[in-house]
Amino acid sequence: MNERYRALFERSLDSVFLTDFEGNFLDANHAALDLLGYRREEIPFINFKTLLDPADLQRALASLAEVIRSGTQHETHEVTLNRKDGRKVIVEVKCSVVFEEGRASAVLGIARDVTARKRTDELLRESEERFRHITENIREVFWLTDPSKNQMLYISPTYELIWNRTRAELYASPRSWLDAIHPEDREHVLRAALQKQVAGNYDEEYRIIRPDGTLRWIRDQAFPVRNVAGEVYRIAGVAEDITERKHAEDLLRESEQRFRAMVEQSISGFYVIQDGVLVYVNSRMAEIFDYASPDEIVGKHHLELTVEKDRAIAAQNVRRRIAGEVKSISYSFTGVRKDGSEVEIGVHGSLATYQGRPAIIGLLQDISERKRAQNEIRRYVARLERAMQSTINVVATIGELRDPYTHGHERRVGEVAAAIAAEMGLDASRVEGVRIAGYLHDVGKIAVPAEILSKPAHLTKAEYELVKDHAQQSYEILKTMEFAWRIAESAWQHHERIDGSGYPRGLKDEEIILEARVLAVADTVEAMASHRPYRPGLGIDKALAEVEKGRSRLYDPQVVDACLRLFRENNYAIPA
Repeated sequence: MNERYRALFERSLDSVFLTDFEGNFLDANHAALDLLGYRREEIPFINFKTLLDPADLQRALASLAEVIRSGTQHETHEVTLNRKDGRKVIVEVKCSVVFEEGRASAVLGIARDVTARKRTDELLRESEERFRHITENIREVFWLTDPSKNQMLYISPTYELIWNRTRAELYASPRSWLDAIHPEDREHVLRAALQKQVAGNYDEEYRIIRPDGTLRWIRDQAFPVRNVAGEVYRIAGVAEDITERKHAEDLLRESEQRFRAMVEQSISGFYVIQDGVLVYVNSRMAEIFDYASPDEIVGKHHLELTVEKDRAIAAQNVRRRIAGEVKSISYSFTGVRKDGSEVEIGVHGSLATYQGRPAIIGLLQDISERKRAQNEIRRYVARLERAMQSTINVVATIGELRDPYTHGHERRVGEVAAAIAAEMGLDASRVEGVRIAGYLHDVGKIAVPAEILSKPAHLTKAEYELVKDHAQQSYEILKTMEFAWRIAESAWQHHERIDGSGYPRGLKDEEIILEARVLAVADTVEAMASHRPYRPGLGIDKALAEVEKGRSRLYDPQVVDACLRLFRENNYAIPA
């Protein structure tokens, strides 16, 4: 090889090598040695066949044999070679026969390392595959256009499901995208596409008409893709079917309109509070607080409509609902009208969500008239109660006048019975009923001759039978009077006993009403502890011992236990 060709041989950027017909290396330039990882002195020991990857060996040898046989240059082939250090390189190689003096003497090979390019191609294929997998499986439609040619480069398969048209049709005629848009939306969508897609702020909602005539709502977004020169050469976009969302928005809007119409026509005031501020009120609420329109109230803190004394409880009620301690609260407060006058308000409010944020939503009413009526009713009831108590006292006094030796017995039984009932945990109304029953339980004694009632000795059997009839007589008198409690039944049964040994009807256990069971214990304790014409008072200790002995047999055990606690633990004393 002369010096000129030698210089070209060595300076070539491609790997150049020379082999005999058996593949033994005869020469190689620096690029070839660097590619294969050998030193120049190792050239005689390199064989092209041993460099070939087993997968490429047979194909490469067949091609080399054809070159030698025909003496022509063969096409470029891609093969994998094994470097000296074991690493693999992918090369494009082209071989031809070298002739000297008209005879074929060697094989010249030129190889170019394409390993990096192949890796890049592989990564690109993988990326394209991932991209295709994503775009073909997402619910949205991905699309890519060439704006300079008005050409659709790619659109994902979901397009066919949403538009109910083929992609092939769109590729063939990109304008069919515009034709599918509802005529009322077409102009503004086209204008937005021309002005906004390149700018990167294209985000439009529009309707499309499918071939079957049905409508779908689309949200379409796009952004520009720039080349290395910074020029927009692609427009990429994502379109999604928002029909269901639009339907939901329409339903919500209709619901809000119906709700607002109902609220505005309501006879109650309606309000929404967020962060303590009234953000919505209806016309009725404005009317209640004497404002010309709701706009005059909106924006005010809710406490501005509350008198000073009620602000703490109003603020606490709002805080408790916002904190989730309670979901809803009903209460009343005194409000402040626009002119400073006061108005009584009844309100019910609940924790809710308003425009995506926590809020208190509620109803309120002007209850001023109701309050005045309630106050009047309370005064009337108080007068009735005083009148009733006076009547009861008169009736009790009549009985006491017939039996002066037991003066005050009925009142004391009433007070003791009420104390026992309270100790048992009965509610205040029922306790009051027991007290009144005690005051009246012996009213039937007015039918018993006075000489028997005041007899200082033990009664005969006949006289005792007359006295026993007072329970029946009490019932006959009291049943004609209208009470809120079972007064007549209590007086009728107060001498009945748990085991059925009492009178007048021999009732037992639960057949005896609770009020009568309480009276039975209170009557026994008071009678034994107090003076009688035929004996002195026995004292409270003996009286308690007597009812304790009769517990569960004669007297209700719960009533007895409450009575014993009352006197022994609470140090209760029979009123004088």
